[in-house]
Amino acid sequence: MYVQLAALTLALVALGVFAARATSSARGINARIAKHDSSPFLGRFLVEYAYWLLSPVAQLAALLKLSPNVSSWACLMLGMSSGIAAGLGAVPLAGGLIIISALFDMLDGMLARSQGRASEAGEVLDAAVDRYAEFFFLTGLCFYYRHEPWAMVLVQAALLGSMLVSYSQAKAEAMRVHIPRGWMRRPERATYLGSGAFLSPLVTAWFEAGDPMPLHYPLLFATLLVAVFANATAIRRFIVLYAMAKARR
Repeated sequence: MYVQLAALTLALVALGVFAARATSSARGINARIAKHDSSPFLGRFLVEYAYWLLSPVAQLAALLKLSPNVSSWACLMLGMSSGIAAGLGAVPLAGGLIIISALFDMLDGMLARSQGRASEAGEVLDAAVDRYAEFFFLTGLCFYYRHEPWAMVLVQAALLGSMLVSYSQAKAEAMRVHIPRGWMRRPERATYLGSGAFLSPLVTAWFEAGDPMPLHYPLLFATLLVAVFANATAIRRFIVLYAMAKARR
């Protein structure tokens, strides 16, 4: 619990510094952020904050001439590790690992653009790594909740929604059509699921103290949000895609 309190305190202090800088000087909108926009679950301000935190790391990696693929592979390894940690019962550790994995996912794009090395091959690798990292984490949670069928089904619903949101986006790009941006895309899912898992000891210490297999209520609440809104987004997108495909006949 002390690790979570320390990390939360540092994150809030850094957020305060970023907010002060943002209000005291004009700032440009990152092209990547402008392209993907914000959502009700993850505002543009927080996305800009994440990019601001990663900027020094990206600059150092650029000086060391690290390939963006290094960051992609690190994202995958961390995702796999998070799944193992979750399956072994170390849910807070799994949450921390998947958050760091998502940060590496952002970092590879920053490196590719800053080095002028963005390519279709890199995008393919990035997309594949994202799916596998998320799959490992949620599969680890499924194994952890194996003695609670309702919780395992909830995690499976979140896994289904996350895969379908990504697939619907890929299908729309293949069809070259515009679809609703929707909710619970990759950044939102990583933020909510990772934070819910990592910060769960702050609640578990009060409501599930001494339980060897706590349910981690913050994580379950985050999983419920992802399951509901990711599937709602996927269904909405498929309805739009079906209508567009039918109109082309």
